[in-house]
Amino acid sequence: MQDIHIILKNTPGELAHFGELLGKNGVGLEGGGVFTVNTQSHAHFLVENGERARDILIDNGFEVVAVINPIIRRLKQEQPGELGAITKALADKGVNIITQYSDHHNRLILITDNDTLAEQATTDWTA
Repeated sequence: MQDIHIILKNTPGELAHFGELLGKNGVGLEGGGVFTVNTQSHAHFLVENGERARDILIDNGFEVVAVINPIIRRLKQEQPGELGAITKALADKGVNIITQYSDHHNRLILITDNDTLAEQATTDWTA
């Protein structure tokens, strides 16, 4: 799985166009979200093949910022405080979280500034 980071126009129908375009080309979205700051909408979505999704989107005028291999972890849903515990483990190693969201299987998706340290710090939550 890969995270694809896209800048969407902050206009009605842009997310619909994005989703329909990928869907008609057989690219499913496995989790993600859109976060708007001022006039820019940053979208992060989990896809099976990030390079294919990137090519489709670029060919259709979308701005693709990056395709990244995220850290994927499973929190113990029945245990309160899991998000705090895993993010503290990262902070204790000096790892900064750039983006965090969940996928359709309730796994935690993390984009960090140091994947090597993030992998080491979060082995207790390996998906």
